[in-house]
Amino acid sequence: MVKLNASKIQELRISRDMTQAHLAELGNTTERYIRDLESGKKRNPSAVLLCRIAHALGISTEELLEIDDEDGES
Repeated sequence: MVKLNASKIQELRISRDMTQAHLAELGNTTERYIRDLESGKKRNPSAVLLCRIAHALGISTEELLEIDDEDGES
């Protein structure tokens, strides 16, 4: 299963000296939603929002995703 790498959003945002409010503004969402994404409280942003966040961070959408191998399958 592919899932959002929430810690990557926070890591990249901080490395770019960007506040949650600024990322939210660039992503056309709320600061609260960014906070919830980073904390893992929200896990399934829309594809459009994921693209906007990735663009704001200067990376590809795929870089915000990871493979979750919970079921042990390859």
